[in-house]
Amino acid sequence: MNYKISYLLSNNFNRYVTLKEATQQTGLSAREIATQLAELNLTMESIVGTEEQQVFITPITTEQWTKKLVNATQEYFVYSEEQRQALIYLLSYSAFEELSLFHFQDFLEISKGTAIADVKKLRKHLITQKIELVYSRKEGFFLAGDELEIRRVAQNYVARLVQDTVGKFGLFYWLNQFDLTLYAKIRDVIQKQTSELGLTIVPSRIDEVSLLIGLSYKRIQQQYLIDLADLNLLQSLTVYQASKNFFQIFFNGGSPDEVGYMTIVLMTIVQGEIRDLQLDFLLSCSAEIIHRMENYSAIRFSNFRELLMNLFYHLVPAYFRIHFGFYLPNVLIQNIQMDYPEIFDFTKKALAPLEKVMKQKIPIEEVGFFSILFGGEITNQQAEAVEKEIRALIVCPSGISSSLILQTELKKMFSTIHFQEASSVNQLQSVSEEEYDVVFSTIPLDNSKKRVYLVKPLMSQLEKNQLINQVQEELLVPGFSMPSAEEIIKALSPYIDLKKGVTEEKLYKVLNKKMNRLIEQKEDNRPMLTELITPEMIQISDEVADWETAIRLAAQPLVDSQKIENRYSDAMIEKVKQYGPFIHIGKGIALPHARPEEGVKALGMSLLKVEKPVLLLDDEKHDIQLFVCLAAIDNEAHLRALSSLTKLLSNRENLDDLLAATTKEEIMTILARGENE
Repeated sequence: MNYKISYLLSNNFNRYVTLKEATQQTGLSAREIATQLAELNLTMESIVGTEEQQVFITPITTEQWTKKLVNATQEYFVYSEEQRQALIYLLSYSAFEELSLFHFQDFLEISKGTAIADVKKLRKHLITQKIELVYSRKEGFFLAGDELEIRRVAQNYVARLVQDTVGKFGLFYWLNQFDLTLYAKIRDVIQKQTSELGLTIVPSRIDEVSLLIGLSYKRIQQQYLIDLADLNLLQSLTVYQASKNFFQIFFNGGSPDEVGYMTIVLMTIVQGEIRDLQLDFLLSCSAEIIHRMENYSAIRFSNFRELLMNLFYHLVPAYFRIHFGFYLPNVLIQNIQMDYPEIFDFTKKALAPLEKVMKQKIPIEEVGFFSILFGGEITNQQAEAVEKEIRALIVCPSGISSSLILQTELKKMFSTIHFQEASSVNQLQSVSEEEYDVVFSTIPLDNSKKRVYLVKPLMSQLEKNQLINQVQEELLVPGFSMPSAEEIIKALSPYIDLKKGVTEEKLYKVLNKKMNRLIEQKEDNRPMLTELITPEMIQISDEVADWETAIRLAAQPLVDSQKIENRYSDAMIEKVKQYGPFIHIGKGIALPHARPEEGVKALGMSLLKVEKPVLLLDDEKHDIQLFVCLAAIDNEAHLRALSSLTKLLSNRENLDDLLAATTKEEIMTILARGENE
């Protein structure tokens, strides 16, 4: 339901309102108004003798309107204990009227005993925030303590309550009882003032802030803030002018401290603004975070500037939330940690520059939001790689007919791949490797440096399906994705009869469960650390001449096992010369790597331990004892092993043991131990 309809409902009950009046009052188009009124079972009717239309506004209760506003379908609401205590706090905070215990019972629809218990538990919690929930016969329930702290707790309670329909209903219902249009007025003014200054509000956060300011309406007039911290910084921001304009409209002006408070609130929901030169330190912080993320994940982000700005836009409101103690719930945090553990861990480590600025740990919920940003960027890069045309050679020495049949079938199966024919192995060898990316061959090609798919000139449907799935998984060919459970059931339904008691919905559930399990197994099939760093991939050396020699030596097992070409070692060294000691991930550990296209033939990792530290770029600040060379084939396959390695090395005991190890067997034991922690 559009919140602007509240303008129409306020003071218009039991009378006709013309369509022209309705559009003027709400700012909505005639079509939008007709749609919204239909939701309230109100219909437009023509005014006799004119072309105009009107609607009769029948009375609607505050409860009915609030249910429509939050799209609630429940007849009644049952609040959780946590929600009840949050609402008791916010009812007292709003100071709309003198509140007794009965008000809490009536609003929350609970017994006196439950209300007493909730007040007692809330008071106990508020002691930790140095806030008192006080009751007096004269004033009822009210809050006492530092005013900024009282407002901070209020904002955090609002942030939690807006996460679901029940909590949101409670907030709107209380506010609407005081003023049916206050939320709408606040929201419209905030949006107008920020928009005029070219500021961008995060859409999902406007509810939270509008409700908070609505609940703070009386406090702002009665409980003044003084000596607000960071006021000079706040006054220098573009948002400060929007806050100043807001106070002029609602309160005929406000003190610098109150305008500063409004600026803080808005800064928690407004994207970072590059015009605010005072926040340049956060732009530098964003760049450092990206570089650290690249180092930890061994992924080079192709569009650095675009990612830098996106991170800055997100970092600015996060900075103000963390700095002023505002909590932003992240309902996806458990899913993020479970489904993308490596990205979450790398992000957490990469945020160290922000922790340094904040002088505190970053809340896990905020880490989750940054993980989503980086995860999205990694996915985008994979999608960009997909868009590149894949060039394939077909090797089929069986004869012209077989070759033509195979070529026709492959083109049908993979319409996005560009195919060319090489009818013999000799012909294949005469084609430059730069001219193709992959080979489809009817005979084994042991010496090929490119990926080879062994196929038959004539394939059965099963063999075709297997090939499609393999190519889709390994090359990410667009247009061939695993069908959904629904698509599979629809395809099979004409040919199957369901047993009694079996519905299509049950089939969907079973099939989805099976498919999800397959996806989980695929995730688990990514190689573990000890599957990549085997004894053959480990070297121990007393002394190495310099850092370039160390990198070449570290990479040699990968060259010998034909996982990389020699040019990949050159590329890793060139990257350090070009970008500086970025491969130094701390604690005497270096992670040399380059891009897959610079000579990687297969996923691999190798380890070199030197007894005498090597100075990276001859800089004493970057003394390295452990070189772990990474050859990644994409942005995903190596993350599981790399995450295990970083966890292992972040444990001081494991790291000390590793640096003290003198044999390959000891190193393998330590790697296995860390992998299982």
